[in-house]
Amino acid sequence: MAQERLQIIVYTRKTGVQQKLSQMGNVIYISKKMNYVCLYIDAKQKDKTINRIKSLHGVSRIEVGPQSQRHLLDLSHN
Repeated sequence: MAQERLQIIVYTRKTGVQQKLSQMGNVIYISKKMNYVCLYIDAKQKDKTINRIKSLHGVSRIEVGPQSQRHLLDLSHN
């Protein structure tokens, strides 16, 4: 049974926050130069997890990744 996951991109001001994010979900990519982290979280617990991430010191903003918005695209080739 596949879980529904949500990709989020977290922009940080400190590199120490990037290691803490590995406790929140599955970290896919960490950019130390650009200061962001791509991770997948459980879609059922997204509000709880995003609030926990927002409460961390050093987090500047959070975006929903493009893979999570794929269902909003019209893929018909008419």
